[in-house]
Amino acid sequence: MNFTEKEIVNCALISLKHLRIMAAYATEEAGTEELYKKENALFEKLSTLQRDAYDFMVKEGWTKVSAQTAQAIEKSAKKLRKEVDELA
Repeated sequence: MNFTEKEIVNCALISLKHLRIMAAYATEEAGTEELYKKENALFEKLSTLQRDAYDFMVKEGWTKVSAQTAQAIEKSAKKLRKEVDELA
């Protein structure tokens, strides 16, 4: 199976997101200051790589970014609040 460059970068972005989350957990739970510093450095590096992959996708036109109106943001916030309330 052949993958397009877009599919490969998208998979890399998803993987970087997961790795970043795991690094955040490891940083939060580090038992020593030395381990905390190492994990935090890894977290920062993964954050940068994730942003670079995202920026690359935007530059290539694979991901569209547009500003939202205050009304659209409020509508999304209300929807999210409703969903959270339904979980409770």
